[in-house]
Amino acid sequence: MRQTTLAVLSLLTAATVLTGCGGDIVLLNPEGSVAEGLSGLMMTAIYTMLLVVIPSIIMAIWFGWKYRKANKDADYQPNWAHSTAIEIVVWGIPIIIIAFLAYLAWKGSHEYDPYKSRAQDPSQDLTIQVIAEQFKWIFIYPEQNIATINEVRFPEKQPIGFRVTSNFTMNSFFIPKLAGQIYAMAGMQTQLHLIADNTGVYRGFSANYSGYGFSQMHFKAHSVTQAEFEQWVQTIKEGKGNTVVVDDKGTTAIQKGLLDQAELATLKDGDRSKHQIEALVKEATRKGDAEALAKAEAMTPYPSKPTPVTYYSSVQPDLFKTVINTYMSNYHGDNAHGQAHVESHEQVAHEATPSVEATASEDTATATAVAGE
Repeated sequence: MRQTTLAVLSLLTAATVLTGCGGDIVLLNPEGSVAEGLSGLMMTAIYTMLLVVIPSIIMAIWFGWKYRKANKDADYQPNWAHSTAIEIVVWGIPIIIIAFLAYLAWKGSHEYDPYKSRAQDPSQDLTIQVIAEQFKWIFIYPEQNIATINEVRFPEKQPIGFRVTSNFTMNSFFIPKLAGQIYAMAGMQTQLHLIADNTGVYRGFSANYSGYGFSQMHFKAHSVTQAEFEQWVQTIKEGKGNTVVVDDKGTTAIQKGLLDQAELATLKDGDRSKHQIEALVKEATRKGDAEALAKAEAMTPYPSKPTPVTYYSSVQPDLFKTVINTYMSNYHGDNAHGQAHVESHEQVAHEATPSVEATASEDTATATAVAGE
């Protein structure tokens, strides 16, 4: 009994300490209508389930104490087998709770659908296109014709419609204080709608592990006034984004010109992790493979720090759609990769034909010889 008590106290202490290490519990401190609704649903579900959990814990402790070996006054009924009242309680209450939770989940999934616009008229949304690049986030503002890396800004109380895809492996776009997460997948587009109730700076990151550089995939979401947003957009379009301070340390952004497919291709961060490259170099050296060694030494490691905030004063038209179509066309053979894939099959078929004809000729000659014998 003593060991059990110590174990429970240790777990409670560890949970308390670890909770404190987390600092601000963002899911319980929402600052947007969507996040507030999701937080409310979560807490309502927890409180409802506690209606079963707390009485169960109390009864487990009480039963253990009442029917302990030392208690000679406990009612001992070895032939007892059924109680209608107990059956009603242990089955009826959970059924009611599960039905309520099902209704709660159904209502919440419709009310806070990430695809549902937060504006009365969806045309009022500020559209921001999001690309999960290799260990960084790219944000494109199609209406403003600008783009940013690892930073997004929008006006407070303005309905935002994110369009999310990936130019890399699958990721998860998440700004916990403002809304739930939504997956970013190559060749697909997902949506996430939200509103920031106040001005502020919120933490955003990838909630889906995507490789060694995953820990660098975080960004800051700035909710600003309408005037500040318009001034920020104008500053970037004029090529003066390097004057914008992006953090409390006084760091300024990097300003660039056009974001197009060629620039997008240069944003790849590394080939492998540092440890993987070292292992490849060691293996190639051990085998004496000069070609493999040169290839391994030419590789660049994944980043150990996040990509600095970068602004682009203009964006190639429909770049977001181009990224999606790059992956979609691979399945239909209507791009360079797909065409090469088709041509390779045609070449194999063409090369196989003479072999078939030669085999047929050999078979004919053999048959004639046998017939002659």
